[in-house]
Amino acid sequence: CLPQGGTYITMLRDPVKRVLSSYQFILRRPLHPLHRKLKAKGIGVEEFLEFTANRQNLQTKMLAGVPYVGPCDEQTLARAKEHATKSFRVVGISERFHESLLLIASSFGWDIPYYENRKVSKNRPAVDPATVELIRQHNPYDLELYEFGRQRFEEDMVRNADAIARTAAALKAAPKPGKFQSLFQTTVGSGRFLVSKVTSVL
Repeated sequence: CLPQGGTYITMLRDPVKRVLSSYQFILRRPLHPLHRKLKAKGIGVEEFLEFTANRQNLQTKMLAGVPYVGPCDEQTLARAKEHATKSFRVVGISERFHESLLLIASSFGWDIPYYENRKVSKNRPAVDPATVELIRQHNPYDLELYEFGRQRFEEDMVRNADAIARTAAALKAAPKPGKFQSLFQTTVGSGRFLVSKVTSVL
C-alpha cells in the first residue's frame, strides 16, 4: 500500500519459551477463545501441543508470509530465511532485547529515550525436560530459524560494534523521567492496553 519499498525488522524468540509463554498467556486470559477449553478440560502443555499442532512453527510461517494455521515444511523455512536475509534490516533476539534495541537504533540512526521493561513474568513454573523435548519436536523449523537468526544477530553485533557502543552511551546518559511524566506514560499505556482488549472482544 506504500508508494515505496519497505525495510523490515523482527524479533525472534526461543521457540520453547514462546510456546510455554503462549500457553500460560491463554490460562491467564479468561477472554481468550481457548481459555475455557483449556481450563475446563485441564489441558496441559503436551495436550496443548497436539491440540494446536497446525499452529506450531509460527515464527517461520510469519516470516515466510504463509497462513499461520496450516502446514510448515522445508520450503517454508527456506522462504523465511530468504525474506530475513533480503528484506529485514535487523533480526533481533527477544532474550537479548536490550542489545537488539541498540542494534536497531544504531542501524537506523534512532535516538532511544529512557525505557523500562514492563509486563515481564517473574513466576514461571518449572517445566519437565520431556515437555521441552516435545515442544522442540513440534517446532523444528522455528528452532532452525531461531538459530539462523541468532547467528546473524551475533555477526551484526560485531560488525556494528562501534555504532552500538555510541548508542549505548547515549541511552545511558538519557534522563530518567520525573514522577508526573512516568504516571502519564503509565496511564497512556494502560489506556492503550484496555482499548486493545475491548477491541479484541468486539
